[in-house]
Amino acid sequence: MASSLNPVAEQMQTIVVGVADFKISTEPSTYIVTHSLGSCLGITFHDDKRRIGGLLHAMLPASPQVQGQKIREAMFLDTGIPKLLSALIRSGAKKHDIRCKVFGGAQLLTADSFFRIGSKNIDMFYRLSQELELDVVSWEVSGRVNRSIRLNNLTGDVIIKIPSKPEFFR
Repeated sequence: MASSLNPVAEQMQTIVVGVADFKISTEPSTYIVTHSLGSCLGITFHDDKRRIGGLLHAMLPASPQVQGQKIREAMFLDTGIPKLLSALIRSGAKKHDIRCKVFGGAQLLTADSFFRIGSKNIDMFYRLSQELELDVVSWEVSGRVNRSIRLNNLTGDVIIKIPSKPEFFR
């Protein structure tokens, strides 16, 4: 049996967030992870005092405003962010203690302005962060690379992995 280099990491539970979804955890020994953020945004929320964290993997800036149409709220920044914040607060987080970090928004393909979803997502997040008075403490956005992120719910650190590069923290 091989010995572990990091026994604490082995004891951490991992919760995976898919595209157009979010997850929260009230358990400090948890990682919340999402993979392959291209033009999508991965937004982490963390209440350091209560060790409550959440992660949203949103695809598009704004939800369609069609009467009676059911939407997947986590797919869109304008509906996913408020939904995740509400879930965090219902779980015991305090809005004034929540710190936010944002990742992704890449432009992976050459395209005209209509298809620049990454930059549109970044613009929408910036507007929403102002409107909702979010305490945004870190940005790792834009560029031409995809990212995978992992929120450590004990510390609030986010570990970022870009293909062919070493992991780093924000």
